Amino acid sequence: MKALLFRVPTVDDRSFRVQVDEGAHFYERLHFHPEFQLTLILEGTGTLVVGDRIDRFQPLDLLLLGADVPHVLLSDPAYFERNAQLQIKACTFFFREEFFLQFFEKTPELRHIHAILQDAKRGVRLRFGQPTEVTNQFEQIAQKRSFEQFTALLTFLDFLTLSQDYELLAGASYRKPKQPVDQQRLENVFNFILGHYADPITLEDVANVANLTSPAFCRFLRTHTRKTFSELLSEVRIEHACRLLKDSTKSVSEIAFECGYSNLSNFNRQFKQITKLTPREYVKSAGELGQ
Repeated sequence: MKALLFRVPTVDDRSFRVQVDEGAHFYERLHFHPEFQLTLILEGTGTLVVGDRIDRFQPLDLLLLGADVPHVLLSDPAYFERNAQLQIKACTFFFREEFFLQFFEKTPELRHIHAILQDAKRGVRLRFGQPTEVTNQFEQIAQKRSFEQFTALLTFLDFLTLSQDYELLAGASYRKPKQPVDQQRLENVFNFILGHYADPITLEDVANVANLTSPAFCRFLRTHTRKTFSELLSEVRIEHACRLLKDSTKSVSEIAFECGYSNLSNFNRQFKQITKLTPREYVKSAGELGQ
C-alpha cells in the first residue's frame, strides 16, 4: 500500500480553504500535505494516527496538524459495512505555512499564536466533550463570508493557544522523516499494520513492506518512532480492543482473538502494560465515564 501526498484543492484568491466532509467514512489512508489543518470532528469515531501516536478520535475533537505531518482518521470498521447507517462529518480549515507564519510573526497582537503552530509539528488535540459556543461557530463556518471565516480562524487559533487543556499527540522525540523515501516507507508501514493488525503478521512481513532487511527495518523504525515493531503492533491492536470493549458485548477472549492475539494471557499482559488497567477494569472505567 503506497501512501499519498494529499493534494488540497486551492482557491487562487484565498489564503486558506474551508472544507466540510460528510459521508460514509473518512479518507482511510495515512497521508500528508503541505498545509496546516485545523479540524473539528462533528460526527464519527475511529482510530487517529498522528506521527507516531495511535489513539481514538470522537465527536468534538479539535485537531491542529502541522505541515507534512503524516495522519489519518481511520473510521471504525462498522462505517465500512454494507448498508451501514453511520455517518461522518467534519469541518476543516487548510492554510499554508509560508503565509500565516510570516503574518503571525509580523503582527504583535498575534505572535502568541506562533507557539501553537510550532506545537502543531507534533499534532495538537483539544477535546470539548460537549457543544460550546466555539464548536457551534465552527460548525456554521462554511456558510460565512470569506472575511468572517478568516477572523473566525484567528479566533479559533487564539482560543486553542490560550487553552490549558490541549495535548500534544506525537511523542517529544518524533521527527518527520526528512527524505521522501523514508516518509513513504514509514507511511506504507503504518498503512499495512492498520490494515492487517488482526492477522498474524511478522517482523519479516512488515520489513518486506518497507523494502528493508529485518535488522535494517528495526533500526529505521526505532529512529523515526522510538518504538519497536512489537510495540507499534501492540498499540494498534490494543487501541482496537479498547473500542470493542466499550462498544460491543463480546467477551474479553473473543476481543483478544479478533484483535490478533492467539494467547489470552499475552493479551491481558499487553493491555495492562499500555492502558495501566486490566480489560475488566477498563470496561468498568468506561462505563462509569459514560454515566
